[in-house]
Amino acid sequence: MDEVALARRTKFAKTWNVNPLVAEIVEILLIYGGSAHRNLVAERIAMRRTDEQISDGLKREIFEAFDTHREGAANAGQPALACLPFGEGSHRWSLTPDAQSFLEQDPHPLTRAALCR
Repeated sequence: MDEVALARRTKFAKTWNVNPLVAEIVEILLIYGGSAHRNLVAERIAMRRTDEQISDGLKREIFEAFDTHREGAANAGQPALACLPFGEGSHRWSLTPDAQSFLEQDPHPLTRAALCR
């Protein structure tokens, strides 16, 4: 994983106080333009971590992290960072406008340093 992505994910997880796996999901969605099929997101996370195909256990963990985040945000009256743009039962995940605008802001000073090399 590159330093820019790591710094952005760290900043995002701290600012939004989310599970690091949710921060990974958000980062992958940003890479895909803000929206992607959940299997594609899970496969990309697995490739970043192990450079191998995704295990059923990791896929389940990723799906559960996404669902838990959405449900927790709804129960707390907080904005979710990702949504199901086509409604319940859909397997397409998208960033919410709040998450997308936060991630598109000027990078953190650490990421700027990494970009200047």
